Amino acid sequence: MNISELMASIARNGLSIPKLAQKIGIDKKTLYSKIKGISSFTQREIVLISKALKLSQEQIMIIFFADDVS
Repeated sequence: MNISELMASIARNGLSIPKLAQKIGIDKKTLYSKIKGISSFTQREIVLISKALKLSQEQIMIIFFADDVS
């Protein structure tokens, strides 16, 4: 997972982690845990985040499927 790219996308959309969590319907602590790699994103969460951040297919691959680019 590419955390820096995810954080940049969140910022580009004028959101914070708590606001993104609210927008996709999960607790902010849960989102923080997933970003830190403590737990994994579900497919549904990736879809919801992608829509909320207006990510392209390429951006989705870079952010969620990168090999350990924390």
